[in-house]
Amino acid sequence: MKKTLTNKTVLALKPKAKRYDVRDVYLPGFGVRVTPEGRKSFYATYRYGIRQRRQTLGTYPIVTLAEARERALDTFRKVEQGIDPQNVRRSEFMTLSDGVDAFIRQYAKPQNKCWKETNRALKRELVSRFGERDVKQVTRADILEAVDAAVERGSNYQANRLVSYTRRMFNWFVERGIVEASPMIGVKAPRREKPRDRVMSDDELKRVIQACREEPFPFGPYILILMATAQRRSEVANMRWSEINFDNQVWEICAERSKNGKPHNVSLTPFAISILKALPRFIDCDLVFTTTRTTPISGITKMHKRICENSGTTGWRLHDLRRTAATNMAKMKIPPHEIERVLNHVSGTISGVAAVYNRYGYEDEKRDALVKWGEFLEQLEQ
Repeated sequence: MKKTLTNKTVLALKPKAKRYDVRDVYLPGFGVRVTPEGRKSFYATYRYGIRQRRQTLGTYPIVTLAEARERALDTFRKVEQGIDPQNVRRSEFMTLSDGVDAFIRQYAKPQNKCWKETNRALKRELVSRFGERDVKQVTRADILEAVDAAVERGSNYQANRLVSYTRRMFNWFVERGIVEASPMIGVKAPRREKPRDRVMSDDELKRVIQACREEPFPFGPYILILMATAQRRSEVANMRWSEINFDNQVWEICAERSKNGKPHNVSLTPFAISILKALPRFIDCDLVFTTTRTTPISGITKMHKRICENSGTTGWRLHDLRRTAATNMAKMKIPPHEIERVLNHVSGTISGVAAVYNRYGYEDEKRDALVKWGEFLEQLEQ
């Protein structure tokens, strides 16, 4: 919507169920965004070359309407001069909020398939506290404040990830000349992470399978396919019908969706195929597991809790299904390098020179391993 933005207008804007924008009538490209939580952020949109871009100008009332309007005008002046305002030079002002956006857009998103997790962590822990501060003014004490807050609420894993993400971001700032030195020098991960070693027993697997059979689409079948294929959560959640070849009994994961950036063929056993063929298919929707027909399933945490309650099992995570599958394949005397190929691990028993020269795909061996695993799961149901 468009309105004449005044102090009274901005103050009167109320949060709604979904975020919304109010654009200024007298200064095209300038506006304010209101989130469901009531946060009001000024912004400027402009076109640089063929791209439409958005520049965050500050959060109200920390940044006043007059200050935001002046920043918007400065942004538009730079565009007129042929300068992209988001390519900030060392001497210019950049808020931490804008710095995080630039880091995600220019570095994390092109290079890291898990960039969304990085984006969420940085915005939740840092931007929420220091978003309007100049990145040059963010200190080690500020970072430790956010890290300690995560530790105090029991999120040790998130605290460690926050240190890692923030270090990479400030190193990137240094490389780009945005800051002279990183405040992360000397900052260490607050907790030592202990690798998980949880392997589910046969009885637990049997009870989880039974609970999943009683759980309606899409969550029950989703866990069963996770179990049957031993693939990653995100890869199964984003499974497409166009990737499944029922004639050849293969699920083809493209490089763009694979965590290691390599295409991966997953053999579909009779156990997996019987599950997939029983699923509903929606018109004009390629996603296998979806409730909206436009996005993959969500609400997995609640679903996992429900499955645990219904199966009477505790202490396991969805990722533990991969470890359980790999452990049972090893019990079946399947060689480690074949198990790694099933899991689509890049490094492991075949590494170094062997990994460079050995280009064999082990497709037959992968199929045999998954068939044995599928037969084992079928026996548990009997």
